[in-house]
Formats: sequence, C-alpha cells, structure tokens
Amino acid sequence: MIVAIVLAQLCSTTVPGGVVVTEGRGGYGAVIAARAGALVVGWQETGPRPSPSEGGPPGWRPRMAYARELDPATLAPRAAANNFSGEGEFYAHMTGLAAATAPGGDGAAIASCQCFGGSGRIACEVQAFGAFPAVTAERRAGGCSGGIALGTAGAEAVLGFTDSATLHLVGSRSGRARATADAETADRMALARADADRAVLVWRSGAGDFGGGSDAADIRAMTVDADARPSSRPVTFTGAPGRVGAPAVAWVGGAALVAYARAASARSPWQLALATWTPGRRHAVAALRTGRAPATAPSIVASRGAGCAVLSWTEGSGRRTVVRAGRVCNGALDPATVAQVSREGVEAGDSELATDGRSVYVVWQEIPAGRGAREELRVARLGCE
Repeated sequence: MIVAIVLAQLCSTTVPGGVVVTEGRGGYGAVIAARAGALVVGWQETGPRPSPSEGGPPGWRPRMAYARELDPATLAPRAAANNFSGEGEFYAHMTGLAAATAPGGDGAAIASCQCFGGSGRIACEVQAFGAFPAVTAERRAGGCSGGIALGTAGAEAVLGFTDSATLHLVGSRSGRARATADAETADRMALARADADRAVLVWRSGAGDFGGGSDAADIRAMTVDADARPSSRPVTFTGAPGRVGAPAVAWVGGAALVAYARAASARSPWQLALATWTPGRRHAVAALRTGRAPATAPSIVASRGAGCAVLSWTEGSGRRTVVRAGRVCNGALDPATVAQVSREGVEAGDSELATDGRSVYVVWQEIPAGRGAREELRVARLGCE
C-alpha cells in the first residue's frame, strides 16, 4: 500500500515584510503582473498641486500612474518608476488600473482609463512591457465610472471598462468596443485567461453605490472569446442580493474560481466566498473560513498544486488591518497554509497577486502609524506556490 503525504506550506513571504517598490511619494491602487524574467508593478500617486497659472479648482491635485519592473529573484527594482499616465487637466478622472500577462508569458501590460468631464469622452490605453497585443478604447460620449479590467483570450488581449455603469469589452483583434447584455449595472470587474481562446469575465452588478449601505448587488460571470464577444450566458453567484465587494478570478483545472467579500446586511461582518464555475455547468459557492475578523478585498491566482490556488485578502477593520494569504484547494481554505504577509503593527491591505507559473508574488499597501507618514507599497514572493 502506498500512502501519499502532502505537507502544507505556509504562504509566508520569502523575505519577511517584502521590499518597498514605491519611491517615497506614497502609492495606492496597485496592480501586478509577472512575465518571463521580470515583475511589473503599477500604482497610482497623488501628484503635486499645479501652479496658479495652470488653473483648476482650489486644492485640486492630479492623479498619476507609475510602473516599475523588478527582478523576480531579488525583487530589486531595475530602474526608476516610469510615469506612464496622468490627469493633465482638472476635468480628467482616472478610473483605476488593471494588469495582465501576455499569452506567451514574454510580456505584460497595465491598462488605464480616463474620463473627461463635460465632453463625457472615455479613453483607455495599455502600457506594454515586452510583447503584449495592442488594445485601446475610446468613446466620445460616455459617462465616468470606475470599472476596468485587462486579460487575454487565446493570442489576443481583452480590455474591459465601464461607461456610466454599462460594461464594454474591446479585443486586440478587431479593436471594436462591444456593450454587454448587463447594461447600466456594472462597476468592478476582473478578467482571467481560460482554456482555448476564452477568458472569464467577472463583475459586480447592482444599483446605487453597488453594495454599500443598504443597496443590493450580485457577482456575475461569463466567458468571452478572442474577439471580446460573450461566449456564454451570464451566471449569478449570489443567491440573495446583499452587500458584495469587488470580485477576483483565476482559472484552475478547467474551472473559474471567483473570490469576493460579502455581508448579509450593513451590520453583518464581511466574509469571503468562493464560487467554482465550469462554464456550461452549475456553479458551487462556499464560505471561506478565514477566522472571526472581517475579511475583504481578495485576490486569487492559480498555484502549481493540481486544482489549487493562492488567495490573499485584507483582514480586520478600521486601522487594524493586515494582509494574509493561504492556499485554497477543492473549494476550501487550508488553515495550515495561512500566514500574515504584512508587517506587525502596521495598517495594511489591498493586496494583489500574480504568478509566472513557478512562483506567486504579492503587492500590498502599508500605512505607517507615524504622523504624516505616507502609505507605501511592498512586494514579496510567497512560499506556498
């Protein structure tokens, strides 16, 4: 008789506390992608106040987007951060960032969208690092909202963005933006490469403030093809609408794993849920047992273990939050693998994961307790890939 013994490995950082990737100016809204031989980290910063001659309302400060390549072995920056996008006028609004790895793994990219007040114009661009399919989007008469996603399907790139909460998709093959059937309800979204020439799109669908306060929202998903066209009917994972956070998605063993935070009411604690969906079949949703403290803001990527993924999340509330990570296998979180990623005694959260197929990397935000201290972003490699 042969007995297989599998030893759980903690998802702790290989370098305790990670390394700071920002340059002392503060950073937030981080994204991360891993390509062959490099990590790409992007984030947003609040820029300096413009001079009186430049105009703009009192107190306005632009939002800037930066990116930096790191050595995946040492996590050392290879050059200074590159400012690749920014709000040049006070009537411009950057909706956020999204990152993805190229289909062949030899490139990565970061996408950003801007809305321009008055005209309603929306312009989305993709900054490539290495080889990545070119994809952009522009709408002349749209409306600002905060959704953006970047992914790949087959050999093509797929970019998602929202226009007044209407979800649009554009592919690198045709360059044509297509509105989905779930109009007027979408905000936060994510994309993950699936099998063949498909990607899985997940998004939060609701009304009002999308799950905050007393409003109800759902988490939905569908597959899209390499032309950014829906290739399946949308499915809804939340049985009873309630408060839900932004979803994260990974493709693992022929199924989409969709992680999100949910709360039954405004007074209920946030908890993590994991939906497992094989397109064309019924989905299953399970609660992830992370502990008694509130859990929000999950990120998820496939791991090297068959059928497993690595999950990170923000745990706690108020200024007492930490970043934790652990392995998820067969729809359940393995408690023997859970470790704290962020440093002790520092408010932390908003983690994002990436993998190059061998290692798993994480970026997160820390806010030191010192008065006037800037928030900074840290990057680490996890030990549970």
